[in-house]
Amino acid sequence: MKLSLLIFFLITSLTSCSQTDKYVGEYISNNSSGIKQRYKLTLNSTGTFEFEQHWAQIGMNNEIQATGIEKGQGTWTFKNKSIILSCNNETDITQDYRLDFDNSKVSILNDSIIRFTESKLFWVENMDLKKSKS
Repeated sequence: MKLSLLIFFLITSLTSCSQTDKYVGEYISNNSSGIKQRYKLTLNSTGTFEFEQHWAQIGMNNEIQATGIEKGQGTWTFKNKSIILSCNNETDITQDYRLDFDNSKVSILNDSIIRFTESKLFWVENMDLKKSKS
């Protein structure tokens, strides 16, 4: 009986890990207007994530006038066919990682595209990111 229970829990654990492992990786999006932007969300197998927003303001003669990077970090979980991002204000929000993604929700559109559907950061809502091939 104990062996059967142990095997059940092992199979359950392996199944839940394999479901989330397929979402591990880098997701990117490029946006262009008066400001060129590149977004990258990295989902790590350890259950942590990092988000980067690289931007460059382009002038009249296509010259770069200003550049910057904003970052966020925290943990992620897979629940109800969505990725939930969480941040701990005491440990994840720092001078280098200022973006607060706590309670952000990312929907899985298909095997290679995800979409932010809920976030405190209004500018990421409805943003699609494509899984990087590397």
